Amino acid sequence: MTMKDIEVKTYIFIWLSLVVLTGGAVSAAGMDLAGWSTVVALVIAFSKSGLILLYFMHLKEEKGLRLLRWMIPGVLAILFLFIGMTFLDVAFR
Repeated sequence: MTMKDIEVKTYIFIWLSLVVLTGGAVSAAGMDLAGWSTVVALVIAFSKSGLILLYFMHLKEEKGLRLLRWMIPGVLAILFLFIGMTFLDVAFR
């Protein structure tokens, strides 16, 4: 088995994972999950974007990912801060 065969099998596995996650997102959208709908949708979206970033954008093979490993949690923290501030603004009007 050559490296090309392993690489193709990896891409097929990642593609199938993305298809399953998309199906999960579609089925979760049709379910009544009360307050958890947004959380489930965000977890699925983050998982899909992580797979795409690591494998299809080839960030898994990149050297020096230290900046990326610190940048992603920082951006997510700022995103959650803005979302939280928006919810607080709407809640106390």
